[in-house]
Amino acid sequence: MPAKSTDTKQEILSIARDLLKKVGYNAFSYSDISKQLNIKNAAVHYHYPTKEDLLADIVNTYIEDYKQLESGLAHSTLPAIDKVSVFADRYAHLIDLQSICIIGSVASDFYTLPEAVKDRVILLTNLVLGMVANVLEKGRTNGELFFAEDARTKALLIMTNLAAGVQLARITGKKDFESIRTALIAQLKK
Repeated sequence: MPAKSTDTKQEILSIARDLLKKVGYNAFSYSDISKQLNIKNAAVHYHYPTKEDLLADIVNTYIEDYKQLESGLAHSTLPAIDKVSVFADRYAHLIDLQSICIIGSVASDFYTLPEAVKDRVILLTNLVLGMVANVLEKGRTNGELFFAEDARTKALLIMTNLAAGVQLARITGKKDFESIRTALIAQLKK
């Protein structure tokens, strides 16, 4: 019986992640989750007593995911430009899922998020920024990448362009996102 409980918890988490990235934190409820799973709201509350608990778990899964990506990139022998492309590819995949990035999704609701979750979101954002900035700085130091800004500013420029590009692609299509991604990568090669 515990396996079913774990499966249900993972299904709740998966549906909530999708809803968060598609409609935002304030626009979905436990009822939306329970309807998709054909269970009662009480079953969702059993696994996640509050929506804050659910959001914290979602953000924590992203923190772990990005820590693994960071470790993989740090130990990879890929050229720096390919490491940046790995990061950009994650955003391109979101378009196929008709989704937006987690940071962009929670950023729009940031001021209304529970305080405890805000700290996790800040941690996630700084983790991703730091990862991209480290790849950029090492690439520049090795003579593989070229940019005038400090690495953190360049990471911010890349992240904001990718995140906004994903959102804009909902309206203008994936082709425009691909143009943005291609231009961002090309700028690093000059």
